Amino acid sequence: MSPLFLFMNSVEQTYIAWRGRYLRTYKDGLYIYYKEQKEGLSEMTCSEAHGYGMLVSVLKRNQLDFDGLLRYFLQWRNKKGLMQWQQKVTPTGDFVPGDQGGDNCATDGDVDIATALFLAAKVWGRGGAQGELDYRAIATHLCASIWEHCIHHETHMPLIGDWASPGEDAFLLTRPSDFILSGYLIFSLEDGQRRQQWENVLRAILSTVQGQLTLNPRTGLLADFLKLDAKTRVYMPARGEVLESSHDGDYNWNSCRVPWRLGHYYMLTRDERVRQVLETQAQFFAAEMAKRQGGHGDCAIRAGYTLSGHSYADYTDMAFVAPVSFLFWCLGWQNQMHQVTSDMNQMEKTYFGDSIAILCLLMAHVPY
Repeated sequence: MSPLFLFMNSVEQTYIAWRGRYLRTYKDGLYIYYKEQKEGLSEMTCSEAHGYGMLVSVLKRNQLDFDGLLRYFLQWRNKKGLMQWQQKVTPTGDFVPGDQGGDNCATDGDVDIATALFLAAKVWGRGGAQGELDYRAIATHLCASIWEHCIHHETHMPLIGDWASPGEDAFLLTRPSDFILSGYLIFSLEDGQRRQQWENVLRAILSTVQGQLTLNPRTGLLADFLKLDAKTRVYMPARGEVLESSHDGDYNWNSCRVPWRLGHYYMLTRDERVRQVLETQAQFFAAEMAKRQGGHGDCAIRAGYTLSGHSYADYTDMAFVAPVSFLFWCLGWQNQMHQVTSDMNQMEKTYFGDSIAILCLLMAHVPY
């Protein structure tokens, strides 16, 4: 039994703790609470969290939770058929869209939700007390919306959301945390009407990832945002703030998920086109661990790097560490994985890091 399987004592204990901490009810549905109670914020959940929750539920074969999460998703689709990215609570207890374009979508949430629905169709067929939830039909409809509104039809790369329109700077952006290759792979196999389109998306992302490796051959790190150069039609790391922060061009809170997202695809396919970037990333993180002593939950992997490998954060976080543990597992680097997971056991519990960690754990051991 691998050390990753033993992470946080057992899969079941990890799942029970995660579910008890983050799964909440609203009307006849379920959602994933993604803030800290002590902060007293009105924002309750987002589509990213919802995608994570649906993936966790189907990988744990919990159909009751899955159906509750699906009912919530169906309540919060926008006019384009995509999940509104954020909901907040009013003083009367009602949920409404968040203040910052809350009825728009964020691509990764919908990709994960559609992936989870296709997996559910394979595991259970249909859902609901009377079989009224047709997982495959809902997934296929969602795939159509993702293709229409969340994919750049010239470059075949993911857009950052359905709100990125031609002629706007946002339309030139792609976010590597949306490079969910295992999801697009499932779309290419299950969404027959758009099989060729999803194969094009896979090829485009893999080509872009290989291109980023040539820019940063020592680290293999990808920026939080890439921007399409108007002249060369090549995606390059963002310069300065393009959407979220001055670290948009660094390996930050979006791209920390890339080793996990790319690694899962490699685990499923052994596609050599992605192996080199994964090995380069693994070598970089292993070197970080070798030069900086960790322990007691303070893993040597820091929460933010420039693409050249300079750490600008003086702390660590599960969201950065769990994807690296998954990367080591995929490549069979047992010693490094064991070192990382021993630190993970002692880390602070937050929605983002906890959710990524349990998905890394489940995806390593539950087949798609």
